[in-house]
Amino acid sequence: MMKQDRSLAISTKLQEFKMGDVTGLLEHEFTTTIFSEINERTKRRNRVFSNNNTLLTMLLTSVQEDKTLQNSVDLFYLLHQKRKEQIRQELEQVVQMHRDKECEQLKKQVGRPRKFKVQIPGSLEKGISLNTAAYSKARDRLPIELTESLFNSSLIGQAKNSYSHWHGYRVFEGDGTFVQMQDTPTLRKVYEVRHNGIGSEGYPQGLLEVVIERGTGQLFRFRLSNRHESELAMFYEMLDELPAGSLLMLDDLYNCFEIITKCQRLGIELVVPAKMIIKFEVVEKISDGDEIIRISTPENRSKWLENNEPAQKILLRRMECRSPDGTDYVLITTILNKNITKEEFHMLYLTRWDIEISIEEIKTIMDVNVLRSKTPEMVLKELNVSLAAYNLIRKIIYASIKDLPFFPKGDFIRQFYSNNQTLLIDKKGRVYNRWSPGRRRVEIVNSEANTASKATT
Repeated sequence: MMKQDRSLAISTKLQEFKMGDVTGLLEHEFTTTIFSEINERTKRRNRVFSNNNTLLTMLLTSVQEDKTLQNSVDLFYLLHQKRKEQIRQELEQVVQMHRDKECEQLKKQVGRPRKFKVQIPGSLEKGISLNTAAYSKARDRLPIELTESLFNSSLIGQAKNSYSHWHGYRVFEGDGTFVQMQDTPTLRKVYEVRHNGIGSEGYPQGLLEVVIERGTGQLFRFRLSNRHESELAMFYEMLDELPAGSLLMLDDLYNCFEIITKCQRLGIELVVPAKMIIKFEVVEKISDGDEIIRISTPENRSKWLENNEPAQKILLRRMECRSPDGTDYVLITTILNKNITKEEFHMLYLTRWDIEISIEEIKTIMDVNVLRSKTPEMVLKELNVSLAAYNLIRKIIYASIKDLPFFPKGDFIRQFYSNNQTLLIDKKGRVYNRWSPGRRRVEIVNSEANTASKATT
C-alpha cells in the first residue's frame, strides 16, 4: 500500500497554484485593513497606482514567471479592466432595479420620466497607460511598513493539526541560506562579497535567515543581512520573536551555549544535534544512550557571549541516535521529560528536512534565488511581498490538505520539477536557462575528416 506523502502533496499543490490562475485566489486573500493607518499618515493625491494597487500588483507579480515591470503593468491593466467591467455590471443592476421599481408604481408621477444612467467612477473610467514609469515610481513611494504588514497578515494565527504540534509544543524549524542580488553600487555597498577584507567582482549576496512553522510550512520570521554577518548573531536576535512554549529544531551550527541559554530563558525548547564532543557531567541515566547531563559555560568566552548571557550551568538531555543511512549522531534537547522516549525525539528530528524543502520551494518555485530590485530598500520590499505570497499560497493549501501525513524521503523539488534548472545571469541581471547556441554555421564542418587530413599531412 502506497502511503501519502505530505511534502510531495504540498509541493505539487504549490506548483499547481503557480502554473494556474492564482491571481484571483491571492486577490481574495489580499487584505486592505493594513492600509488604514498608513493612508491616514501619508495622505496623497488620488493616483492610478495607489498604495493598494501598487502592493496588490507587486503581490501578483511575485507569482509570475515574468517579473519585469512591463509584465506587472500589463497585469494591472487586465485587473483594472476586470474591475471596471465588474463595477459596470453592478451599477447596471442597480439602475435596472430602480427602473423596475418605477414601473411598478400604480400612479404615474407628473413631469419628465427620470433618466437612469450608469456612471463609472472617474478613477476607473480614466485610461491606463502601459508605460512602466508610473508603476516604478509607485513602488519607490510605497512605504516599507506596508510590505511588512502584508507579510505579517499572511500568517495563519493559531494553526493546529496532527503535524503542527508535538506533545503540546508548537514546532518551528530554523536555517539560513544565501540569495543573489543585482550588481548595483548601492547594493554592493551593503551586500558586497569580500574575501580577506577585499571586495570581489562577483554579484552582491545576502544571508537570509528563516524560521518555518511545521504543519503549515509558512515562513514565520526572517531576517536579511550581508553574508559576512554572523548567522548565530542573527538567529540570536530572532529568538525574541518566537512564542514561549514552542519547540525549535535546528542543525548543529546552532548548538552553542548562547543559543541554548537564551532559548531556556525565553521558555523555548530546543532540539539540536551535537556538533562536537563537549565536557559534560552525567546527572541521571535514563536508558542506554539516553541521559540527563549538566554543562557549564565555556572557559574561553567571547566578549559577545559575556555581554548577552551570564555564566551558568544548565541541564540538558543527551541521546545517542542512528540515522536511516546508518550514521551515528547525538541529539541534545532542553526537554527533560522522561515520559518522552528517545525514539520519539529521533523521529521528530527526522522531520527537520521540512525546512530544506520549504527553502527550495521559496528559491526555485517562487524564484527568490535572484532578487531583481536595485536598492537595499526595494530588496526588502520585494522580499516581504514574495514571502507573503508564498505564505498566502501555503494558507490556501493548508485548508485543503492539512491532515495528510508526512514522511520525508528526499528532495522532491529537485526530482519532480523542472524549475530548478541552472539559471545563467548576465551582468545586467537577465536570466537565461541555457547557453546561447551562438551563430549558425553556413557550411557543415566534418571534424573527423579535418582531423584525418591533418594527420596525413
